[in-house]
Amino acid sequence: MTHQNQNQPIDEPQPRPLLNSEEVINKIRESGEQLMASIQDLIEWTDYDVPQIIDYLKRIGNFLHAVIEANPITYSLGTLTRHLELDELTLRRLLHDVGVQIDTSAINPDETVTEADVIALLADRAGSRVGNRLMDLLRGDGPYVTW
Repeated sequence: MTHQNQNQPIDEPQPRPLLNSEEVINKIRESGEQLMASIQDLIEWTDYDVPQIIDYLKRIGNFLHAVIEANPITYSLGTLTRHLELDELTLRRLLHDVGVQIDTSAINPDETVTEADVIALLADRAGSRVGNRLMDLLRGDGPYVTW
């Protein structure tokens, strides 16, 4: 009979099981859609005093804001130059003019800027061809919510 040590050290961290990211994303989408539909039903079809749940909705909003802030959307300059039909040096100058810390003489289509940088450029170029193209890029394919 072999002797096994029943008191193995627990100091070693156990590997975390990996989740299937596609499954998790689908769960997030489904539950998000369900949450939005439920809130809309609450507002439209009940006499519930909605301000009573606002603190909870703010908590969700704060969490989502923190996640988004920690993982900002970025755009490569190559993507932006193609979408805006501008050369890279012109794009760099425009971004620099709205306060983006960027080398105006470099050439690197893989360099990225944040969504906030793109929004600053949109605000500066609103109503122009560049502004309209930026608006289309930022708007994407998402649904439009109106009340």
